[in-house]
Amino acid sequence: MKSVALNIVSSAKIYAPTKIEDLDEKKLAPSMMMRRRLTRSSKVMLYLSDKCGFDGGKIVYGSCFSEIEETAKIANSILEGNMLSPTSFQNSVYNTAPSYFSLIKKDTDEILTISSGMQTSLASLKTAALQALVSRERVLCVCVECINIKNIEQINRCTDYLEAGAAVVVEIAKDDIGAKDIEPLHVEGIIDSLQDLISVVNMHENGTSKIKVEL
Repeated sequence: MKSVALNIVSSAKIYAPTKIEDLDEKKLAPSMMMRRRLTRSSKVMLYLSDKCGFDGGKIVYGSCFSEIEETAKIANSILEGNMLSPTSFQNSVYNTAPSYFSLIKKDTDEILTISSGMQTSLASLKTAALQALVSRERVLCVCVECINIKNIEQINRCTDYLEAGAAVVVEIAKDDIGAKDIEPLHVEGIIDSLQDLISVVNMHENGTSKIKVEL
């Protein structure tokens, strides 16, 4: 099995039991019209990319449940016989968050979107490693889960945090000297689909600057 050594350029994470209160929306999305269209996942991604100092370039975005709030709105409209919201329909796809990022930042670089159940952030890290290897450029790997919808407590069995996300900017290392395997530095209560990326962020916060990713 081939492995790739990555330098961690920057990292960030954020989570809250119900709703993350301060995501700097007015600063990160100055246009009110654009800001009103943003989904919660889009706002979290914009916040994390800003904390990572990432303004544009190649992106790997991962989410297990994607835009579940917009999907729920569509399902409720169908159930109640109401007209579907064009905005909800537009915002219901998996690449919504990175697409808004590209519009706001005028970023025309490549976006890859990953969804792989509870292995989503690990799959996203591997994809980001491949992207960095092929392109020889820095890559933003960001994963977000926002599942704070009506009656979620009736079915939620997988997380104590209804909004959460993590991000790293990585680049190919010149060599694998000192590269560490990903350690299980999990945050208790956070959904498993984010835990691998959360662990990498925690490693970076603890002083690790180079990791090894198995492809």
